[in-house]
Amino acid sequence: MSLEEYLKSKGGSLRREGNQEWIDLDDYSFYIEGDTLYIPIPLPTGKEKLDDLVSMGIKYARASRISQGIGSPLSYEIKGEQVIVYRKFSSREELEQKLIKALESIEGLRYYI
Repeated sequence: MSLEEYLKSKGGSLRREGNQEWIDLDDYSFYIEGDTLYIPIPLPTGKEKLDDLVSMGIKYARASRISQGIGSPLSYEIKGEQVIVYRKFSSREELEQKLIKALESIEGLRYYI
């Protein structure tokens, strides 16, 4: 099963913006560029309301599970008000296989939260 088919079966989508492919799952989005997966995580600014912080916590949990699922080596950089966790894969096929497996692992987490 391709990544796009998998996402459709789970109610998500894959959209293209320039050379980036954005994966949208509920209220969380991350992207692929070439053979690299990028997982943005918002940083608190001190201006958030309680609802914003709850939403950020859910995004942290999802990003954490995806990061664990895709495995090492992970890298990161800070861009503005986000930490971008990323991993370069040896091929697009490996990226899709690892990502689908990681997304399967967050299904239980989604219902738990």
